[in-house]
Amino acid sequence: MKLAILGTGKMGGMVGKRLASAGYDVVYGSREPQLNTDKFSDYGNISVSSYRDACRQCDVAVVAVPWAHALPLLMSQKENLVGKVVVDLTNPLSPDISYLVVPAMSSAAELIAGALEGSKVVKAFNGITADNFPTPDFSGKPAQVFFCGDDPEAKGVAKDLIETCGYQAEDCGALSNARYLEAMAMLWLQLAFWEDKGSDFSFRIVQKGMPALQA
Repeated sequence: MKLAILGTGKMGGMVGKRLASAGYDVVYGSREPQLNTDKFSDYGNISVSSYRDACRQCDVAVVAVPWAHALPLLMSQKENLVGKVVVDLTNPLSPDISYLVVPAMSSAAELIAGALEGSKVVKAFNGITADNFPTPDFSGKPAQVFFCGDDPEAKGVAKDLIETCGYQAEDCGALSNARYLEAMAMLWLQLAFWEDKGSDFSFRIVQKGMPALQA
């Protein structure tokens, strides 16, 4: 399976390097491939190409560009993504990261799915920051990564990627639930930066009857 990471920024870089270390063949899509090649020169199974070539080559595309650029980019590559799994890790944040810019009854993932009618879209990884991503262990257990989608194949791919990165995959149902996952990411930002909780925490589903986590 060949993965395209669309975007060479901090989070996209972390995800691609982790998956390449696990044996995946990764191609980065970039506006300026030549300027970004050196970032990944230590990995023999990572290449950097144009967005067009990355989308053409891949089986699975991971959307890791800022939300402001995501829809125009994906619409320009619509034909190259037909029939493919598209994993959306974006959060539709305002420029000052104080609110979400999509309507309340929608989400970035749903807007992407509407634009890419021939693709299989799944939401994943949007609740983990780039700084926390390399260390999945929280209080002695892997942090949970929530994901959702309408296509079973796409969800299976997302689950495999999440677990390969060392996290516990938590299926959150239909793609329409992406609007709530994106709101959770907004809550995380509010708690971390405006309520001074700091960034070393994540959300977790805990069921009654399960042993308590040891701090």
